Amino acid sequence: MKTLLVGLGNRGTMWAEIIAAHPDVDFAGVMDLDPARLERFAARWPGIPQFTDLDAALAGTKADFVTLVTPPDGHLDQARRIYGAGLALLAEKPLTTEMAEAVEIVKLAEGHRLPLTVGLNFRYLTVTQAYRNLIASGELGAPGFGQFVYLRNRNGYRPGLNRYPLTMRHPMMLEQSIHHLDLMRFVYGREVEAIACRTWNPPWSMYAHDANVNALLTFEGGVEVNYIGTWSSGWNGNDFDWRTDCADGVIIQRELFEDIAKAKKEDEALTPVPIAPCEAFKDDTRNLLDAFLAALKAGTPVPCDGRDHLRTLALCFAGIESTETGRRVEMAEFYRRHGLEAWI
Repeated sequence: MKTLLVGLGNRGTMWAEIIAAHPDVDFAGVMDLDPARLERFAARWPGIPQFTDLDAALAGTKADFVTLVTPPDGHLDQARRIYGAGLALLAEKPLTTEMAEAVEIVKLAEGHRLPLTVGLNFRYLTVTQAYRNLIASGELGAPGFGQFVYLRNRNGYRPGLNRYPLTMRHPMMLEQSIHHLDLMRFVYGREVEAIACRTWNPPWSMYAHDANVNALLTFEGGVEVNYIGTWSSGWNGNDFDWRTDCADGVIIQRELFEDIAKAKKEDEALTPVPIAPCEAFKDDTRNLLDAFLAALKAGTPVPCDGRDHLRTLALCFAGIESTETGRRVEMAEFYRRHGLEAWI
């Protein structure tokens, strides 16, 4: 199958490497507004059609789908053009930075009867799959409560990182916490019923808006999880801990991309859970792409589809509403107020 790759920034270049090495995908073409990025791409992968205009790229290539790796504030306009050209879409997260725009993209996809996958690649980490399987197996009993801690001092000016989060509203929530909230939904296999949230920006933060998120999430079945995440930690070391206490034991993930362990209530020590090696950001993205391609070929539902993503995105915006109003947000009521019931 052939893909038009749109966007050649840091993440787009990573996608280019994955596509170039994949046995079942070829480049139909690449598009970026920056000629210098196109030159760098051509130096590594010569002979592939290049464009600086999306309409020209859509008209000048024969692709099966578009891999969209651009800042989210342009996704609605780009999706209109992509679906108008009759192509499936694999878009990086977040789908948009506005709830209504995300719903519009899902409507476009379904109106054109074309697939939409959102790049929640962390679902495809081997450690995530192991965590999900442990919960689903019931080996340690039903989950009851948990905590999810992600503390990082992310230098937004570091070469190789996208710069737009430095100036966007709610960069932590919409660029990073969105992954974590999605992981919890995916691993627990439960939806969030209510969220109480506080976001803020420490005085030393390099980000123009809130780089800290703290939330209490109430999942179906009464599972309560306390979440804290930051891009403005007071230390350059990264701290990650995701613990879930179950009726008969505990599951603890101590590193973002690896190191998961379990223990039953009477055990004196944790037992490591064996997982296959995984190169973060690459293997998980490749696994997501594999699942997307398999669905396209079989004509079956694609992974991480638009309706699924609306639930995670709605959770982010409900958290933002909670911090702005100082009130806990009931998700069913949030869905009603935002006209999401038909799409979730």
